[in-house]
Amino acid sequence: MIRIYTIFLLFFCIALSAQKSDFKHINFDKADNIAKSCSKMSLKNMPLLVHELTNDLNTQVEQFRAIHTWVCLNIESDHYFSETTLKKRKQLHHNSIAFSEWNTRAQSKVFKRLVRDKKTICSGYAYIVKALTNIADIECEIVDGYARTVRTNVNTVDFPNHSWNVVKLNGKWYFADATQASGFYNLDDHEFIKDYNDGYFLAEPDLFAKNHYPIDTSWLLLDDKSLTLKDFVRAPIIYGSTYKYGIIPKAPETLETTIHAGDTVVFQFDVLDETYLKDITLVMSSGFKFKSIKAKAVNLKKGVLELRHRFTKTGQYDIHAKVGKDIVVSYTIKVEKPKTVNLQHS
Repeated sequence: MIRIYTIFLLFFCIALSAQKSDFKHINFDKADNIAKSCSKMSLKNMPLLVHELTNDLNTQVEQFRAIHTWVCLNIESDHYFSETTLKKRKQLHHNSIAFSEWNTRAQSKVFKRLVRDKKTICSGYAYIVKALTNIADIECEIVDGYARTVRTNVNTVDFPNHSWNVVKLNGKWYFADATQASGFYNLDDHEFIKDYNDGYFLAEPDLFAKNHYPIDTSWLLLDDKSLTLKDFVRAPIIYGSTYKYGIIPKAPETLETTIHAGDTVVFQFDVLDETYLKDITLVMSSGFKFKSIKAKAVNLKKGVLELRHRFTKTGQYDIHAKVGKDIVVSYTIKVEKPKTVNLQHS
């Protein structure tokens, strides 16, 4: 008997408290251009910088946009200090007091390097976004928690390793992650690549929760409060491209799914930008090689896509959803031998 595996949430609703679409009527070009024009300004006089960034903008969301854009375009990720911090956190994982003392000493160095060299780690990004935004008289807080990558917080909980922001606009809280939005570190060339990703600006809560989990869970900003840390680390892997294209994986809910040969798996996605609905494909990877797999598109409706694939051979398969050449979601499907059916004869 062929079974269809799919995991649906009982209900789905992006938290009404924070939808990026609230500002779809706003054109951010003016705010972005102002931010670009202030690229040579220093952090040594933050009130002056904030004045130049926000004085000619009428709405809080545009003012925050200018601040956020400026930070993303002008601050570089300090990869090596970030690695040092993570190593120290691992070393002192069972001694929170010792790590706190080390971290307190380190933070003064982080701030000095941020102001002097415009280089920092995630906590520095979150700090400067909050500081500049607060000067503009806009509520903004730092949120500490867990971030997921292909190396960390996958299936098992490692440790809190990231900081981001929440900003209050028109009475609602929204997410922003300037660290992730600003670019990435190229390990091969040992350099930071500035590559602004707008998907992290006022990111949708349901997408943000796929790779951000706050220590204080009230900052999940989800209507459905049932997401646990265990659920979080077991979820599919997503990437910066997932934010770029606005793809929210809905099923399977876990990174690893075990089925039997002959079973069909349903891959379901909510697609925030419907222009990408027909661009999503499934591939199977082996090393650095990718092979397209046949997937039947069904239940194609407003903002939702389902791709179904029947697995006929046993084995373990890394399956990726792609938009063009970019991987947006990764899964592992373990296919076991079909169950044997015992027939009883009278």
